Amino acid sequence: MQSSVINNIDKITTAYEHNPLSVIAIISFVFIVGFLRWLAKNIKVEHLFQHTLSNKIRFIGDVLKEGVIDEQQRLELEKRHATLLNQKIYGVKNSFIQREVINIIDNSSEINNFNYFAAQQYALSINREGRIYVNKRKIKNRICEAVALSIIGLVALFLGLLLSHASLVLGLAVCLCGLIFYFAGLGHFPVGRRIRKQAEKEIENYYQYCETEGRRDAGKKKPA
Repeated sequence: MQSSVINNIDKITTAYEHNPLSVIAIISFVFIVGFLRWLAKNIKVEHLFQHTLSNKIRFIGDVLKEGVIDEQQRLELEKRHATLLNQKIYGVKNSFIQREVINIIDNSSEINNFNYFAAQQYALSINREGRIYVNKRKIKNRICEAVALSIIGLVALFLGLLLSHASLVLGLAVCLCGLIFYFAGLGHFPVGRRIRKQAEKEIENYYQYCETEGRRDAGKKKPA
C-alpha cells in the first residue's frame, strides 16, 4: 500500500513538472466544487421560494384566515404578520427599529420615501435609552467585509485568467466566481457619508421633537 501511495505521489509530481497549470486547475476545481457544495448543502429549491418575504406574509395571512389556532397563537401571528408587512414597506427587519423608523418618517417633512432607511438598517442600533442611532462600529465592520469580498473577487479573477490557459471552461468558471464576489463586495459597501449624515440629522430632529413635546405635555399637567 505504501508503494502505491508513493507511486501516486510520483505521478502527481511528474504531472506537475510537465504541466503545472493543469494540476493547479484540477486542484482549484476540486476546491471550488467542495466550497460550493458546502454553501448549498442545506439549500433546496423549495426552500429558496418558501422563505421569501412575500411568501411568509402570504402563509401567515392564510393561517390567520383559517382561524384554526388559539387566541395566543393568533396574537403572536398577527404581530409577526405586521412586522413582516412593515419590513416589506420600510425595508427594516428589526421590529423595534421599525417602529422608530416609522415614527421618524411620519414626523419628517423631508423624507418622502418609505424605504429611506432600508439601505442603512445594517448600521442602526439601539442605545440604552431605547433610541436608534447610526453605529459607527457597524459601518467600519461593513467596510472591512466589503473590502475582503472585493479582494477575494479580484484574486479569483486573476487566478481564473491563469487557469484559462490550461482549461478555458475552468478558467471562465473561476472568473465568474470572482465577478460574483467582486460585485458582492461593491454592493456591500455602506451608503455614502452625505446620505448617512442626513439620516443622522433626521433621527436627531425626531428625538428633539419628542423631547419638546414631552416637556410641553409635562407643563400642561402642572397645577395652576
